[in-house]
Amino acid sequence: MNPKEERFRFFLTGAVVALILFAFVYQLVFIQITQGEAYKRKVTQGYTRTQTVTAARGEIVDRYGRSFATNRISLDIILDQAYLPAGQENQVIYELIQLLESLGQGWTDNLPVSEPVLGADGQYHYSFLPDRESQVARLKSDLHVEAYATADDCMWRLCAPSYYDLGHSADEEEEKRHPRPWADDPAAQRKLAGVRYEMAQQDFSYKNNYIFATDVSNTVATNVQERRYALPGVDVVQSTVREFSNGTLAPHIIGITGPLYREDMEALKEQGLWWSEDNQQGYRASDVIGRSGIESAYESVLRGSNGERRITINAQHQVVDVTETVPPTPGGTVVLTLDQDLQKVAQDALADQIALLQKNTTINEGKDASAGAAVCVAVKTGEVLAAATFPSYDNSSYYQDYARLSQQKPEPYLNRATMGLYRPGSTYKPCVATAGLAEGVVGETETVLCTGVYTRLDPFLPRCLYVNGNIDVRHALQVSCNVFFYETGWRLGIDLQNEYAAHFGLGDYTGIEIGEAKGQRSSRETREAVGDTWNNGDIIQSAIGQLDHGFTPIQLASYTATLASDGQRMQLHLVKSVNGYGSGAVEVKTEPKVVDQVPASPEVFQVVREGMIAASQPGGTSAQSWIDFPMTVASKTGTPESLDNLTSTYICYMPAEDPEIAIAVVIEDGGQGYTGAPVARKIADQYFFGGIRTETVTPPGVLLP
Repeated sequence: MNPKEERFRFFLTGAVVALILFAFVYQLVFIQITQGEAYKRKVTQGYTRTQTVTAARGEIVDRYGRSFATNRISLDIILDQAYLPAGQENQVIYELIQLLESLGQGWTDNLPVSEPVLGADGQYHYSFLPDRESQVARLKSDLHVEAYATADDCMWRLCAPSYYDLGHSADEEEEKRHPRPWADDPAAQRKLAGVRYEMAQQDFSYKNNYIFATDVSNTVATNVQERRYALPGVDVVQSTVREFSNGTLAPHIIGITGPLYREDMEALKEQGLWWSEDNQQGYRASDVIGRSGIESAYESVLRGSNGERRITINAQHQVVDVTETVPPTPGGTVVLTLDQDLQKVAQDALADQIALLQKNTTINEGKDASAGAAVCVAVKTGEVLAAATFPSYDNSSYYQDYARLSQQKPEPYLNRATMGLYRPGSTYKPCVATAGLAEGVVGETETVLCTGVYTRLDPFLPRCLYVNGNIDVRHALQVSCNVFFYETGWRLGIDLQNEYAAHFGLGDYTGIEIGEAKGQRSSRETREAVGDTWNNGDIIQSAIGQLDHGFTPIQLASYTATLASDGQRMQLHLVKSVNGYGSGAVEVKTEPKVVDQVPASPEVFQVVREGMIAASQPGGTSAQSWIDFPMTVASKTGTPESLDNLTSTYICYMPAEDPEIAIAVVIEDGGQGYTGAPVARKIADQYFFGGIRTETVTPPGVLLP
């Protein structure tokens, strides 16, 4: 090869190598000097995560702003994965449990497995907790074990290295560095497994803190804070807990909040309401949700809007910055139509009357009375002012009392005011009277001969309580003559009876915001649906409120208000408005709404009104309860048969000339219908006079003190 060519190739190769080296050096200098700070920040800051900041739940108050359900600041112990050393979860949790036990503080544990018991074989054994079938099935599914797996099988799987690694370490050096005192303690393993399983259920991660214990005392919080150096990842944070000013006031209406269960989570995911990076407003496993009453019906309003917090973590998994990027917005305040004072009087009056009936009467007069409901509504607006149910419960201790009260009879958790279905008995007669007069099948002054027995359908011979002779519609309402209404019902037929009952809202939903039963009206279809044959006698039995009629007390109250307002039926409602949290500014207001008009003239309603007024006066079926009441009361008693006993039903409105309130009272096994009248009287006393009986009538337009 030519020496010149050799030198050229040598220099060319050297130049290429030098150029490559120069490029590397240049890039190194560029990285170190020009972008050094940027890369340093990346190394030291690592990455960021977004956490959700839960909004305070909105309040529920009565029509005057007095609290039913509000929030109290509480202290929660949480685990924050951003600060919890990887691989040391069991150690931190074990030490935290030891500390809390020394302070007498419990923690969240929903694992359906008992504490270990030493067996005859010298081994510790576990069992599934009673009445937790659904949770046991979920546990087996989560652990991928067979349906026949025992509690011991489940605990073995939970303790395995592939799950929560609650045994001794296979690495002897690791065991020496980090001893595992729980590995030889089955009771400690059970506690750790309970916490770890619940953490998994609540999707514990950088994004979701785990609430270890809720509403702890200041003493417990202080002790935990003092031990934070030894408990990395453990913190005490402020949150809110639901609190009731009086948990016994309208608990069925207010409702209760509770934790999310697996079925809730699945439903929320299907609805697109579950948390994700793109949906910070979604629900998380640690959230609570309204489970009944207004808490459930107005969940979206009460829940508010969550905020966001950005957490910056360096390469060593150390938090270097926390910034609240979006502040949370508390939920709205739900203002109910209820009056707390009136609600308490209604509840107490109902409970007292049932106790009195049990003590001082015969079976036919209510000795077996044990349950009931009372509802008071505003005639002109459809506002529900009070809705009492007996027996009842205390929202403040709902979960502590649930196991005991859920087994009690009659059922305290049944909202009889909205879900109880009862035959109306003779309280149905004003409906039939209205229909008969409006359709012209009976005249205002026409009389029907009552001999004590109705003979039209002989040999079926239903009776009346008295022999009333020739009786017109007003007198028939006053003394509740069955024969008059047998004949009126026969002339109407069942279809016309039901047409007017539907206009009055009987056997249909009232439209209130919480759960309610629809009920039903007697008809050929309802009779045949239970396997019986419809016959002519059923027409007249339906006319006096017997047979297959089933109405709720709140329907009876709506019906009574419709009678009071000459057939104009208002939409019943429990929510007066939704206001801004803490501001009082009205955001949504419920306006009065007419939903139906009974096709009868004011003259027809005046005739019915006069008969109902007579029922409250001397010679009427409930005169004794209103003898000194300084207003005109229109009323009707009912005594529907219920198996071997009589149910007491009672409706009234007042003042009859310009009605303000309508009341319905139902007492199961309460005997004669007039036994509900004293409850209505106490409600009326409270509404008009603050509970004090007086002869002075407040003039129209003057505000009550």
